[in-house]
Amino acid sequence: MMSTSISDDGTILDTELSLQEIRDNIEAEVALELEAIWEQIKDLAIELCPKETGALASSIMTEDEGGSGAINVMGGEFYSSSISAGSEAIVNPITGKSTAEYALFVHDGHAMPDGMFYEGVAFLADAVAAYEAELEACVDKAMTENGWNAQP
Repeated sequence: MMSTSISDDGTILDTELSLQEIRDNIEAEVALELEAIWEQIKDLAIELCPKETGALASSIMTEDEGGSGAINVMGGEFYSSSISAGSEAIVNPITGKSTAEYALFVHDGHAMPDGMFYEGVAFLADAVAAYEAELEACVDKAMTENGWNAQP
């Protein structure tokens, strides 16, 4: 009978821990890159937003839905962020209405009292679309660096 034993004084475990640390660092780096891209998206959305008073534009915000910039790979969600407009707390000084009441109408369009249709200005969707390639490149980079998209 032949047997083999490995005595590595913990180097295999050390290597596993080092690889995990590298992976965590890559994930944190990518999260920072993604956050920077989402800031650019927000800035563009503010620029594209129609401004009568600026109230709606001031209500535009991004939110990391994954919690504290974390990237969740094992759960299947790599990174989750969103952009929104409209807030109950931000009121249009001319109409006295909260931006939450009309953000969707401005973005998606709506019927006017005279029967005409206001086409809307898709400032959020257009801003995200403008940075789609950058978002995809950042995610692809992270996938490649972590070996998550490697073919068997």
